Amino acid sequence: MFLFWLLFMLGIAIAALENDGKGAYTLIKYSFFIPMFLILLIIPYVSSGLLERALYIVLFLSLLPLISFIIFRYLDAMVILGDGRMGWLASWPGVIWKIGAFIWPVAAWRCMQKVSLSNLLLAFSSALIIALDGSRTAIVWMILVWLTLSIIAAYTNKQKIKNNQILVHCCLLLVASISFAAIQPTLLGWVRGQYDDAIIQLVTPSTNIQDKLDIENEKINNIDNKLTPENTTAVRLVQGDTTTRLEMLSIGWQQAVDNFPFGGGFGSTKANEHGEKVVIHMTYLQILADEGVISLLGYLLFFIYPLYHGIRFVTEKKELFLERFEIMLTPLSILILFLFMGLFHPLSNELSEWGIVLVAISIILNYVPRHK
Repeated sequence: MFLFWLLFMLGIAIAALENDGKGAYTLIKYSFFIPMFLILLIIPYVSSGLLERALYIVLFLSLLPLISFIIFRYLDAMVILGDGRMGWLASWPGVIWKIGAFIWPVAAWRCMQKVSLSNLLLAFSSALIIALDGSRTAIVWMILVWLTLSIIAAYTNKQKIKNNQILVHCCLLLVASISFAAIQPTLLGWVRGQYDDAIIQLVTPSTNIQDKLDIENEKINNIDNKLTPENTTAVRLVQGDTTTRLEMLSIGWQQAVDNFPFGGGFGSTKANEHGEKVVIHMTYLQILADEGVISLLGYLLFFIYPLYHGIRFVTEKKELFLERFEIMLTPLSILILFLFMGLFHPLSNELSEWGIVLVAISIILNYVPRHK
């Protein structure tokens, strides 16, 4: 595992040497991941159950303040993007949905095992935080996870799980419908100009939060009140503009070809989005274009190695499949989600995300050899 990560860093170093040191600074940050990962590997009591409980705490610490800020219109702490995505200063839109997505596989499977108030509350909280953020990636993830778990439940030997499926799907559908079609549009309408123009807060690049607020306060008087409930998550999913993403892929591929095989340097491949230069939103193409083949190979192997061993552990003994599946569900789903996010998002620099991923990998690498 350390070899794969060193391979990833080697690609960044080579790309920097080939491009006058561009992106070399990132080696310092990524080198800190090695001692972090080593510490996690030698801690014996890190388990799937402990990781689940930690995710539950993060979910409610992210969701409850956001709901409170919305209800009481505490806009000083809120961040509302122009397309209606909601978050707050400690969990911004574009970030807050990820905790809901991490929890969703566990919550959905818990409901498939037993339809209870606590399990439904967990599923509802997961769906609601995704709805409030409005990430299309998360919505697709929810659907794919739902379908996959339904197939697994249908082929399980546990009759109780099979018998509950109609009730489970009705409950999950109700939870998702209420979150996306009722609560999210209502809360968005409450905080966004339907009642008071002065509380609209649009976020633009600036040096600090106060500068952003000062700039946007000048724009408020020109904003049409009709903005309010139209930018719901459901509308964004169906009508969301993909032009910029397609342009990013085109630029990324061209840069990958032009700079093959060592890349153009970390963060060098960028596209225009609303008049600003941003890195392309596709991790694997971004790494290939910026850091080259060596870095991409190391990055992929870093995830594929534990994922392969975890899936093999779950599937190698049919009589133990359900037991092992439930143990490995949290760490495996985290790795799969992180790889899935890479199809639509740039290489993550969020230390909190990487912390969750490193814990998931360490659980697999610690647990599987001991219980084969």
